[in-house]
Order: sequence, then C-alpha cells, then structure tokens
Amino acid sequence: MDDKKRDLIPVAAIALFLVIIIALCAVRLHQRRETRAEIAETESTQIWYSEEQAESAESETKDAADQTEETTAGKKQTAERGQQEDETLTEHPDSKLPAGKGKESQGAKQEGNLRTVSGNDPLSGAESANKTNEEMLLEMSGYWEQDNMDAVEDLAMLPWYMRMSSDISDANSFYYYGERSSAGQPDGTGIACYADNAYYYGEWSNGKREGNGKWVRFYVYYDDDTTSDRAYREHMYAGEWKNDLPDGEGQEHYELDMSKAAKKERYIQNVIGTFRSGFYSGEMYLTTLNWDGNQEEWNGFADAGIWSPYGAGSNRKEVPVCQDVDDDNNYLWLSVRDNKNRGIYELMP
Repeated sequence: MDDKKRDLIPVAAIALFLVIIIALCAVRLHQRRETRAEIAETESTQIWYSEEQAESAESETKDAADQTEETTAGKKQTAERGQQEDETLTEHPDSKLPAGKGKESQGAKQEGNLRTVSGNDPLSGAESANKTNEEMLLEMSGYWEQDNMDAVEDLAMLPWYMRMSSDISDANSFYYYGERSSAGQPDGTGIACYADNAYYYGEWSNGKREGNGKWVRFYVYYDDDTTSDRAYREHMYAGEWKNDLPDGEGQEHYELDMSKAAKKERYIQNVIGTFRSGFYSGEMYLTTLNWDGNQEEWNGFADAGIWSPYGAGSNRKEVPVCQDVDDDNNYLWLSVRDNKNRGIYELMP
C-alpha cells in the first residue's frame, strides 16, 4: 500500500504542474484579449482624431477660399471705385485746364547717338561757321537788344548754334557772354546759352538771373520722338527774376503751330501775372487756344502754385480754377490731386 502511494506522488505533481500551466495560459490569454481591446480602442480614438483634423482642415480650406473670394471682391470693388473716380475726374473733359509743355530733354545727342530731323543731321556744317561761342552769343545779343526774336530764333536753329547748345550736358551749366563782377561771375547785363536750345538775355547778380530778363526755348522735334505734341514751337518767360527763377510780375508764353495741334485739344498760350520761385502766385490772366483756332480768356488766382477754386460747382475730385472773362458760368477745371506745383515747369529745379 505504501508502495502504491509512493508511485502516485509523481503523477499528482505532474497533474498539478499541468493545472498551473493551464491556469497561466488562461491568464495570459485574458491579458492578450484586454490588450487587443485597448489597442482597438486606441486605434478607434486615433481615427476619430484624424477625422476631426480632416474636418478642421476642410474648414480652414473653406475659410481660405472665402477669404480669396473676399479679396477678389475687394480688388474688384477697388477697381470699380478707381474707375468711378476716373469717371468723376473726366466730368468736364472739354473744360480741363491745359498743363503746358512738360520738362523733357531735346538734345541733338542722346546717349552718344546722333539724332536726325527729317532724316538729316541737324548739326551738319557746324564746323564750317568757324565761330567761337563768345562770338555767337555776341551776335545773338545784338538782335535780342532790338527785340527781334524772329532773328534770334533763326540763329538758334543754325547748326553751329545747335552744336553749342548740344555740348552742354549739365542742366546747371551754361555759356555766357556779358558783364561780370570783380570775381568773374555774371553780373549786370548778359546772354546765356543752355542745353536743349534755351537762352536767356537780361540782368544778372552774383552769377544768377536776377532783375528783368527773358528766357526762351526753341523746340526741335527729332525723328525718334514719336510722343511729343508738335504744336509747340517755343516757350518763353519775360519779366522779373530772383535767385535764378521767375519771381515778380511776368508773362509766360507759348508760340504754337495750330496746323499740328491735336484734335479737340486746348493749349495754354499766355499766363500773365505774379510769379514766386517759378510758381503761379497771385492774380493770373490766361489765354488759351483751341485746336480749331478759337481763343478764350480766363481769370484765376493762385498761391504758391496752387489754384484757388471758385465755389460754384466744386466737388471732391475736381475744382473750377479759372473763370471765363466773358461768361461767369464757364470754367476751366482741374483735378484736386493735380492742383499743386503749377508754374513754369521747364525752369523748375
């Protein structure tokens, strides 16, 4: 009997070992199932967050599209406002105050290249005159003293005079003939030649135009110039000067060739009144000449280059600045944004 009990002990140990193994496997299986459930729950949560991010991205995309549409609409509105402003500015297209000739270079040489007039070299034969600058200015001053401006123009258009002017590249430089101070500066009465076929004859003080004098520029239109209004023949100012600029009582004048006038165009012909440092400043009398030859007279008042508007008919964009001498209800109009620095542009620094 004891021997039988001893034989059962190993069998019981093996059975117990198997039970333990089975129990451990069951526990491990249960743990694995819980882990898988957690993983599945985690994956489900991650997917949910991804859907939220997608919705957020979609929302952001929609907002960006809305902003783009708003920006496009804003640009369209801005363009429409600009067009409306332009339309407002052209409310009086046939009654605009002409601006006159702008400041531009007309040298016979441009960037080293020779310019032609009707296919010809305007400086051809300049050397044949064999005259110095001083001799030419002395010759011109004699006609100027006689107020013979036709002869002055004829001389200015000669090749040797044009060569003299074309040799001046600096706007602040000039050739001079006349009286001088003890320091050698122009002082008294004298004549000067500038670039772009411009001349001055009159009084000087310490090297600057001061007192009474006349400045004139003769226009030359070269073959490569396809934009200039060729109705302008010359530009002139005669009157008082101070510190090298028109200052005091004087007259600005344009000589015009109406056979070359642009259709429907109105041109400034005369501006007479008070000038300050080149700007219109005081009571001004103007004459204009239309492309069809009709001349009109106007009155206006300016202060340091800004026209004083008449009250009648003013609006935010345009103002009436000159009144017809013969019709109190007729005006020349100017846009508010352009109502500044009005004067003799070609003499401005």
